[in-house]
Formats: sequence, structure tokens, C-alpha cells
Amino acid sequence: MKNKPVIFMFSGQGSHSYQMGKELFEQHPTFQKWMLTLNDIASETLGESLLDKLYDKTKSSSDLFDQTLYTHPAIFMVEYALAQVLLEDGIEPDYVLGTSMGEFASAAVAGVISVEEALKAVVKQAQVLETHCQKGGMTAILHNPTLFNETPQLVNLSELASVNFHSHFVVSGKPESLKEIERFLRQKNLASQSLPVSVGFHSALIEPAAPIYTDFIKHKTYQPPKIPLISCVSADILTSLPQNSLWDVIRKPILFQQTVQALENKQAYVYLDLGPSGTLANFVKYNLTKQSQSKSFPILTPFGQSLKNLEKVKDFLSARKIPPNTPKPSKGTSTKTEILANATERRKKKMITWVFPGQGSQEKSMGATLFDEFADLTAQADDILGYSIKELCLEGTQKQLNQTQYTQPALYVVNALSYFKKVEQTGKPADFVAGHSLGEYNALLAAGGVDFATGLKLVQKRGELMSQAPTGAMAAVINCSIEKLEAIFSENGLTGIDIANYNTPSQLVIAGLKDDINRVYDIFEPMDSVRCVVLNVSAAFHSRYMRDAQQEFERFLKEVKFAELKIPIISNVHAQPYKQTEIVANLAEQITHPVNWVDSIRYLMGQGEMTFEEVGPGKVLTKLIAKIQKEAEPLVVAEEKVQLEPTPTQSQAQKQPPATEMSSDITAESLGSEAFKQEYHLKYAYVTGAMVKGIASKELVVKMGKAGLMGFFGTGGLKLPKIEAAIQFIQRELKDGQAYGMNFLHNPGDPQLEEDTVDLFLKYGIKNIEAAAFMQITPALVKYRLKGLRRDTSGKISTVHKVMAKISRPEIAQVFLSPAPERIVKKLLEANQISLKEAELSKEMPMADDLCVEADSGGHTDMGIMSVLLPTIIRQRDELMAKYRYAKPVRVGAAGGIGTPEAAATAFILGADFILTGSINQCTVEAGTSEAVKEILQQLNVQDTDYAPAGDMFELGAKVQVVRKGVFFPARANKLYDLYRHYNSLDEIDDKTKKQIQDKYFHRSFEEVYAETKAYYEKAMPEEIEKAERNPKHKMALIFKWYFVHTMRLAMRGSAEQKVDYQIHSGPAMGAFNQWVKGTALENGRNRHVDDIAQKLMLGTAELLNQRCQELKKRF
Repeated sequence: MKNKPVIFMFSGQGSHSYQMGKELFEQHPTFQKWMLTLNDIASETLGESLLDKLYDKTKSSSDLFDQTLYTHPAIFMVEYALAQVLLEDGIEPDYVLGTSMGEFASAAVAGVISVEEALKAVVKQAQVLETHCQKGGMTAILHNPTLFNETPQLVNLSELASVNFHSHFVVSGKPESLKEIERFLRQKNLASQSLPVSVGFHSALIEPAAPIYTDFIKHKTYQPPKIPLISCVSADILTSLPQNSLWDVIRKPILFQQTVQALENKQAYVYLDLGPSGTLANFVKYNLTKQSQSKSFPILTPFGQSLKNLEKVKDFLSARKIPPNTPKPSKGTSTKTEILANATERRKKKMITWVFPGQGSQEKSMGATLFDEFADLTAQADDILGYSIKELCLEGTQKQLNQTQYTQPALYVVNALSYFKKVEQTGKPADFVAGHSLGEYNALLAAGGVDFATGLKLVQKRGELMSQAPTGAMAAVINCSIEKLEAIFSENGLTGIDIANYNTPSQLVIAGLKDDINRVYDIFEPMDSVRCVVLNVSAAFHSRYMRDAQQEFERFLKEVKFAELKIPIISNVHAQPYKQTEIVANLAEQITHPVNWVDSIRYLMGQGEMTFEEVGPGKVLTKLIAKIQKEAEPLVVAEEKVQLEPTPTQSQAQKQPPATEMSSDITAESLGSEAFKQEYHLKYAYVTGAMVKGIASKELVVKMGKAGLMGFFGTGGLKLPKIEAAIQFIQRELKDGQAYGMNFLHNPGDPQLEEDTVDLFLKYGIKNIEAAAFMQITPALVKYRLKGLRRDTSGKISTVHKVMAKISRPEIAQVFLSPAPERIVKKLLEANQISLKEAELSKEMPMADDLCVEADSGGHTDMGIMSVLLPTIIRQRDELMAKYRYAKPVRVGAAGGIGTPEAAATAFILGADFILTGSINQCTVEAGTSEAVKEILQQLNVQDTDYAPAGDMFELGAKVQVVRKGVFFPARANKLYDLYRHYNSLDEIDDKTKKQIQDKYFHRSFEEVYAETKAYYEKAMPEEIEKAERNPKHKMALIFKWYFVHTMRLAMRGSAEQKVDYQIHSGPAMGAFNQWVKGTALENGRNRHVDDIAQKLMLGTAELLNQRCQELKKRF
């Protein structure tokens, strides 16, 4: 008996029914526990309880249960839960085998993929299949599989999906084709059975879903199987899971008969069927010869007796001990509370930081005594690199050693061997580790994140990619402050240069194109006080010019499994300790971001009494650290910043508290609506809103899209050709489903512009818009929303065009939560702008997919209060969802005043499905405004804004929130509005005031302003001029409104002459953000990238919520 290996088998679609596993669910605590746990995971995405569907009291096991969205995850849940029952009883598999989507469960049990990831992948697959594939079916035929190729009706009307044994195979096809096949079989007296599915699995019918799903799984990381994995796609044992395997298992034919026969040719087995109906156990019996010593057992069957069957299996098998490779709880994993306590304790003792040097420290003969001492590691390095590392360092030329593709691996190896020597000598680890550029990989090794070989492979790939970067140059600038350097760049138009290293307060390294670096050298050469040294490198490392290398390297990093960090690593990019979840992001960003060595050392100085020891060749870092200690103050930050955030292991995840308790496992990725993130393919429930005139620039949108986030381009105030050029740029830069959207600004004065804008969006296939400033639904908006509406194979409405409506009042929310107005739909139909089908379907869906509730914000604002407004709109959403019975919930997000983790956390606690940030992105590198404006924004505090009239709604008295610090715009704009309210024409205003406005505000006469205004409106809206000639008050309004356009232009140009008239839209969130990032890398505006801000804000929010939960748990 002991010599017969046990195989867990997991079946796929067609083996399921309502009530499957019900007996175990009601009577077996382990099965019930896992079903409830998995149901919680599935419900996050589905938005409803799967168990309510599966164990619906009105349904019997004989009722048709064929909606893939529910059957797919239900099968997985039952199979995985049953596997846990067996494992808990000591029954361990020697192999796992899956058929079709049963291979998801086998992969999860084998440890190839976590159970949560596997279940989410199952749900995603079901969603994609239902959305993109036409209706299909499957029929089992009880006859020799050779019948398929011998029968034209089968070949022409279906595809062979599965061969199960000598007289059982399955075909897939369209429902009408399968009905014809079944009629044919009845005529021939051949038995067949229709399977309870609505999708034609294992056939070309599901091919439309292939690109979407393979894109979804292409970056997934699979671990080597801890239990040998038998695939019925290849009829073989897999040593690793192919990248597209989770798609292939439902697309390629099932070779069950061939798989079992291949196994039986080797030895006898005990086959345990963990599927919902015991079908595989029966299939196995029909595949066994009379001589076979194998046994097969079902557990779940349509006839009940699950508990009895389970006992039979346990009686037959002697309980097995857990094998050595079964994952166990990690003893080294610390809770956040323990780590915080450790951080406090560290400040009380003397500490040591090991620092590892980077490029520039290499020298011939480095590591001379180490290669033979660590001969095994040296040999391992030689195997990976394909050349002798010892010969390179000891006998190679200095020129070869200076080539990036050789320098980086050589330095990594010597640093690593020096580290192992250091550990031997000291017998204990350091308190912290850090590395300069390349040296950060040695810090990762020392912290336990990678082993020696993995680290070397990373460095080899990094060096290879960086050596292929476009030619560039770098230079060290000594005795020059960052402020002075940036001023020189600005004065000389050197916008293509980046800071690459902050080495000491008085030593910076710059990177850029060779000609630009040479120009900088020429500028500094006559200066006695400043030295500029051009470095001997061939590329612009740590700059924007490494973007291609960064993107390729990030893809490579996603395939790597990083271990839990045991020692805090200080990140080059953020000058803060790594978090476990940020390893890939940190290593990728390091290639294009500056090495912030100054603040990294300042952070460590702020931890307490610190000794720094350089591990590796030379003393470059020792000298830099000495200068930093002499010239800079320690950087002290809140203690929670030193937390590590280990990724929970499966065994730890099982010990998480139930959902009714307050948990502290909130992550940035878990915040907000899972459905929102899935629909837009986003990493976080976070988007950036539009800012007019392209301030939310095409570069900003692309930056967000490439980071797995979404930004809306600011179309307001731009002419259509500029919008079109921006669309072309964005679509050229973003690929593979990377998200982006366009702002659609309501223009009540020019409905034709709205129509033309929508036509442009439709021409370019724009799928996502941010509808802003709408007071009512317009024909152009309805046309955009309805175009492309259709009903999918499951009967659900499928929308091509997603609308996120920014609203700040319940009455506006009402119109977006309602279907399109019938009168507008009717007119569009009569004008052949939409089809009859689109008009009919419009009654079943709201005007918006998402509402973004905007509280008091920078720019246009109704000065709403988030804590009042958001819950009100959420309740309103719930009422209208119930009234209209929409199939898909409208999500509600929050915007306005979000610039810190505290503000974001408040929004999520109030129920926001996502957050949208605005004015804090105006001072990013990517924002399309002037450097002068960005400088002003960086200096703001929370009290430095005010309200002014909105130029585009001047006559209505609408307000915008703007910067008041250092400018006169709000005071002057309010003065103009007061004059408009009190007078009916310019002639009624006193001469002194008129002179002040013309001389101080406008810097030109009213006549000159009106001439400019008239020239514009005669082309754009001639009726406005006609009205102005008849109505002096309207003429006055047009002249005053010119000032608002003019002041916006001044700000965007960065005009030095009229800086006091800058109109800069911003709110207190900008000041709050500035206070929050003070003392970090983001304090400097040149480091403020829109994606970095998004990540820092979401990570900080999760961290804050975890901290608050822990505090509440202590109190209660």
C-alpha cells in the first residue's frame, strides 16, 4: 500500500451542479471554513456571495447551473476546500492532476500559485469569457473517440474537446450545432449528454478572449511545484508552469486517457477524485487494465454520501505525515508591532550599517584574496556569467573592467564575497544595509531578499540593458548647491539634464546628452569656486534616458521571487527603508531615478548612534559619508517608516482574524473597489484628474498608464487639433491595455464644440472619459455613452465607452445615475446618430459607470465637505440602483482635498471605491505648466489659497480655488466680479477705478482688450459679439473675462513681468502635501513624478490605516 503514490485529481467544467459539496459544507468544519474564506475572496470581485448562488434553497442539483461567472469559481472553491480537508486529515498527495480549469486547483495545491491569486485568476477568466465570447456548449458522446474523425457532421459542426477513455469523448460547438449533432446521434442510436455549460471550452469559440486573458496572466509569477504537477494538456509531469498555461488548460484539448495511460505504464497509484461529482474516478476505472493494481475513489457524488466516502478513503489510506517540502509558518516573520518595538530599541543602542559601493569603485586586482577562499561561489559566478570572474578582475584590462556589462557583475561578486567574509569575521549581521546604485543589490543579498546566484543574474541583466542605452554623458559638479545648479539649467535652457546622484550636500552628479553635459562643463570652467568633472562613462545612468532599460528590466524583475527581508535596506530612490511589496518597484525605478545618497545617510544618522562600514573595494563611500556627517543634519522621520511589510505566507494567511475583527493586513492594492481596478486594469484604486489646458499633460497621462494607473488628459481650453495630437501621442506611447482617459468638459455656450469633441473621441476609440462641470445631460454626452452598446452572450449589457462623472451636488448625481433622457435618445435616433438597438439598451443602464464626488478642491469648486457629501451620494446611488435594477453597480469615488494619507484614508473609510487627485499633480515633473508655477506650488502651506470667480462661468458667480500667496489674482478677480455685479456698463465705473484696472490689472486699455476678444469670438462664437454690441453689461463681462484667460496664460508661460497676476488653481491639499513630504526625496520638485506620488500616497494610506486599526484594537 505504501508503495502506491496518491494522486489528487481536479475536474473542470461540466462536473458541477447546484448544491455540490452541501453535505460537507454543513457537517465538516474544515470544508466549511475554507468555503467561507474562498467565498470572501470571490465576493470582492463578484460583488455578491457565491455561496448564496451555489446553495440557493430554491435550486436542486438537477436544475441547470451554467453561468460561467459563478460555476467557474464555484468548482475551484469546492475542489480546493476538499483538498484542505484531506491535507488536514494527514492525506498528502504525491502528485496533483487537473483537467481543464481543474488545473487551477491543482496548481494552487502544488504551491505554484497562491490560492487567492488562483481564485482571482479563475474569476477573471470567467468574466473575460462571458464578456467577449459568443454562447457555446459541450456534448459528451459515449462512443469510441475515432468516431469524431470518421463523422463529417462532428468534424464540420464541432471541435474535439476531450478524450476521457475508450468510449467517452466530448465535443464543443455553438448551441445550434450541438443540437444538430445530438439529433444525428439519436438517429444512429448513439448515446450523448449535453453538459451544463454556456461556453464552448477547448474550441475556437473562446478565442476572442485569448488576447485579454493572456495579457492578464503574462506578468504572473509561478513558483516551482512543491508537489509534482500532472497536466492533461501535455499528458506529462511539469517541472514548471508555462506562462500561458492558465489559458491553455481551457483552450487546448484534454488528453485524460493519454495521461492516465502514461501514468499506468510506470506503476500503480491511488487516484482520489476531488471534483464535484466523481466523474474522474469513473473515467480512471475505465482506463485501468484488469492487471492494474491502481485504485480510484470519488468523494463528492450526485448521490450524496460524501462523509461516508471520505471515511472510506481515510480507512483505505494510512495517515501520511506532512512531507518536508510542505510550507510551514515562518518563524522569522515579525509582526508590525514587533518591528516598531525593534525600531525604538535600535535608537537606544550603538548600531552598524554596512554600505556597498557601486560603479566607480572598481579597480584591477579587486577581490584578489577572495576568489580562492570562496571557490564554490566563484565557480557559480563563472557558470552564470560564461567567463571567469577571477580572470576579469585579476588579469583583464582596466578598459574591459570599466565596461558596464562587465563592471556591474564584477563589482557585485567582489562586494558579495567581501560580505560573506565580513559575516565570517563578525559572526552577526548589521542593523541596516545600503548600497550606492549597483551596491543596492548587495544590500538586497545581505538582507536575505535574494541568494547569491539570483542577485548576480539580476545584476547581469541590469548591466546588459544599461550598456545598450543610448549614448550619453555624466559629470560630477562639486561645490554647487542644487538650487544654483537648477537656476543655471533654467537660464541656459538645459532642460534635458537630470540629477543622477546626490552624493554629498556639495557634490552632485548630473546626466544627459553629451552635448548638454559639455555645455555645463563650459559654463563652470571659468568659475574658480565650482568644479565640473566629466566622468568616464558612455551613457546617462540614473536619468530619463534609461527609460527603455528600466521598462525591460521591470518585466524581468516580475519573474523573480524575492524572499522576506530580514534587515532594513535603505532605498536609493526614496531614502527610506524598503517595504517587502516595493522590491520590484524600487529596483526598477533606481535605473531612471537619482541615487539619493545624502538623504539615505541622513536617515540612518537619524536612527541613533550609527557606525558605517564599507563592504567592498575602495573607500569611496566612506569618504562621502564623512562629508555628509560633517555638512548635513540627521533626518528624523516617524518611526513607522522603518516597518518592513512581509508578504503573508499561505500558512499565515490561514491564521488571519475573521472578517468581523479589525485586521491590520490592509495593503495599497487592497484599498478601494476591486471591480474598479479590474475594469480599468489598475494597480491601485487611484486616478489623476484632468487639469485644463493640458496641465494634466499627455506626458502625465502616459506616465500614469505605464505605472499601471490611469490619468485623464486636460482637454479644457484646448483646440481640437491639440487634443487630437495629444491622443495620438498617448496611443502611440501606451500599449497592451494600459489605461488612460480624456477629460470632457461641459461647454453650455458652445454645444457644437461638445459634438466635435465627442466625434474626435469616437474617431480614435477613446474608451474612458471624465465628464466634468456638467449641469445637465447633453446630446453629445449621450451619443458618446450609447455608441457601441450591445448585449453579450450572457444577456448583460456591454458598454464600450466608460463615463466617470465628476459631481459635487446630489441633483447632478441624480442625472448621471439615471438612464439617458428619452427625449435626447429619441432625437439622436431620428438623426441616425445611434442605432435602434443602442436606443433600446439605453433604458437599462445609467449615464455613468463611476461617480467622482468632488469636495472642496483646487479650481472649480462648490466648497463641499467630503464627510457630508460622499455618504449622501453613496446612499443616493444605492436608492437609484434599487429603483432601476441595474445589473452592474455604479461605483462612487472621492476627490477634492486629497494630498495626504490622512485625507485618502478618510475617503476610503467613508466608502469611496477609488480616489482621484488633482492639484497635487500640478507640481510634478510631468505637469504641463511653467517651472515658475511649480516653484510657487512647492512653497505653499495649507492657508495659502483663496476663492475667486471662475472665468468660464463668470456671470453665474461660480468659484475657483486659487493660490493667493505671492500673487494678486484672487483679490483682483474678486474686484472685477464686484464691479460686474454693481454696474451695468464700463461707463458707469468711476475713472480712477477704470484707470487702475487698465494700468495695473490688464496692462492695456479696455479698447485693446475688446479688440482682442472680438477677434477671437467672431471666429468662435460670433453671436457673443452681436450680444455685446447690443448689451453693454455683456460687453463688460467679455472684457473682464479676458483677464481670466490672460492670467492663466501668464502662469503657464511663467511670465516674469506679471508674476503677481498668475492664476494658479490649487487647494489646501497642496500645502498639506508639501508638509507631509518635507524631509523626503519628494520635497524637491524635481523628484516629484506623478506615479511616485500615487504610490507613496497609497502606500502611506494603507500604512496609516493599519496603524489606526492596531491602535483601536488595543483600546477595545
